[in-house]
Amino acid sequence: MQKIKSILTSKELYLGLTRYFLGLMMITYAITKILRTQFVVLPFNIWQQPLESVSGRTIAWSFLGYSWWFQILLGILEFIPSVLLLFRRTTLLGAILLLPMTLNVFLINYALDLWKETQQISLVLVILNFIILILEWKKIRTVWEIILLKATKFRLSAVEVAINIVIVTIILFFFVPMLLDYKKQTNVFTGDWFNGHPNEWTLISEKINDSTFKPHIKKSYFGSYGQYSEINDTGYVTDGWINYKLDESKHLLIFKNQKRKSEEKFSYTIKDSLLTLVALNDNTNNKNFTQTFKRRIIKSK
Repeated sequence: MQKIKSILTSKELYLGLTRYFLGLMMITYAITKILRTQFVVLPFNIWQQPLESVSGRTIAWSFLGYSWWFQILLGILEFIPSVLLLFRRTTLLGAILLLPMTLNVFLINYALDLWKETQQISLVLVILNFIILILEWKKIRTVWEIILLKATKFRLSAVEVAINIVIVTIILFFFVPMLLDYKKQTNVFTGDWFNGHPNEWTLISEKINDSTFKPHIKKSYFGSYGQYSEINDTGYVTDGWINYKLDESKHLLIFKNQKRKSEEKFSYTIKDSLLTLVALNDNTNNKNFTQTFKRRIIKSK
């Protein structure tokens, strides 16, 4: 009776149950990735929807399954540590190698707001992984002391710290301002693009003097650092050969065509959600060319 009680309370029993459960669970997930049957976006009609209308979790799922070889690699990186968990001698190695995988899956599930079921499963898996590491703490502490070379005294450690602080500070001094400037690249045309709510300007009327043009498709998108693109009757302009320059104080908008080495100047007014552009360089009999656009905030709150 005492022997049975000892077995039931022994660390080896809990460790054995935990490592087998985690190992076998992760093997099943690894196989689905290796066979490329996990990251499949269903139903297939979603593939025809515009990016704006697709949910974040669907985008995340399609991203994870985009590269076939990377998907297989993820499966292999899960499979090998999972198999190591099934053997007592390699349990600690398997748990250490598997921790980046289980922790990454856990963070992806919650950060990208994936399905509740997958979130709960990922939470269980990472907890089991940590339980194994806690039960194997004595071994981990020994390994940690070896890595840090506890018995070795390092010389000039203060100098090393100072040099690293200076190097990192210099890098941050030049790099961070560039990123902060990028975040601030917004104007009346771009909208709040940094938080995922850029403006879309749709042409609703186009005329010269009192003559109105036949309606046609034109949707304009203004980005940071003068990047401009549009959807029109001929397709989506994506090659970056049209840029814009904005002077908000003078209400002046200039489009520069890099291919033709030409530019078009417009004065603009914005009232409510309507944008009116009046051409300033149309020399054909002094005709007044005017375009009116309606603003739509993409993924508006």
